[in-house]
Amino acid sequence: MLPFLRNPGGWRRHARALLQAIQPQVQPVLFVATGDYPTAKSLFPDREIFPLPVTQMASLGNPRGALKLAASYAAIRRKKLPPVDLVHSLEAYPSGLVGLWLARKLRCPLVLTAHGTYGVIWHERRLDRAAYQRVLASARLVTPVSTGTAELMRRYFGDSLAQTRLHPILNGNHYYRRVPRSQAWERQFPETPTLLSVGDIKARKGQLISLAAFARLKEHFPQARYKMVGRYKSDAYFQSLQRLVRKRQLSGVEFLGAVPEETLRQCYQQASLFILTPQQIGLRFEGFGLVYLEAGAYGLPVVATRSGGVADAIKDGQTGLLVDDPQDVGGIRQALERLLSDPALARRMGRSNRQWAETLTWERCAQEHLQVYREILDI
Repeated sequence: MLPFLRNPGGWRRHARALLQAIQPQVQPVLFVATGDYPTAKSLFPDREIFPLPVTQMASLGNPRGALKLAASYAAIRRKKLPPVDLVHSLEAYPSGLVGLWLARKLRCPLVLTAHGTYGVIWHERRLDRAAYQRVLASARLVTPVSTGTAELMRRYFGDSLAQTRLHPILNGNHYYRRVPRSQAWERQFPETPTLLSVGDIKARKGQLISLAAFARLKEHFPQARYKMVGRYKSDAYFQSLQRLVRKRQLSGVEFLGAVPEETLRQCYQQASLFILTPQQIGLRFEGFGLVYLEAGAYGLPVVATRSGGVADAIKDGQTGLLVDDPQDVGGIRQALERLLSDPALARRMGRSNRQWAETLTWERCAQEHLQVYREILDI
């Protein structure tokens, strides 16, 4: 059961990479939303694909979303479907709800993957919370993409998970394939200290905290620069970043917006280190943090905050530095100064981050899924 595929975001990257890695050993039958069907056909031309009115981006608390979910339920009831050994919903909810209907019809086990925020956000919505609780209680297995996500799921839905196995399986990546190992291993760090962030500019990503730490860093590294790559809107959060730049008269700050792949590659090559300091905003949080592995592909050390699933993407003290309090501006500044003041440490952590990226492959992710499939099916 595939979630939203039309946009080239995390769900699509995860679904495509996992299916490509696992296909040699399984025969996937794909269920997608009708609106995603053309994309699914282009991504998986040799696979059997069944369209349904909706598989994700719907809520029982919204009349329109509830009608689409009801239509998917009806479609599953009336369709003639091929036999399958198990149903795996590649998002917890509402894909998991549609997957549960499918698993019940086909009389087979249900497996769920949970991607960060969407593993817990339904606690805020009464109708969806009740449905999600039933989904979790009915699943044979839930595979969050990080232990941080698993911990938050236990906190908010522990009762529903009492009889359900929760087994985190970390994300994979392909970033290391784009950068020759020798290039990452022998990278040249710039003479001018240059920080890089990559990610949509919004409160959950924590760029305001990173920028505040950069402002303090400038006291000891006045020539330092900070490049922020990522989509942004002229909203209250972005305006707060601009106010801080004006208030502190910060030079060297660049908001680059969304950039082409070649420009992004140059930004990584020209950086001294990578920084992204996620914050938990209500029930919204960083589920893993693949971008830290992208930085590792280029041999960059990273600085981040211990929030959500970030600690699974970074090996603290080895591939980068984690600050325990996500709002500890002083601690973030100290981590930045430590790396910028010790080139040997920065290079050692950057190389370790490259090795870590090479370890967290999609093939490893697929093998871990295959193992739990076999355990569930007792084969």
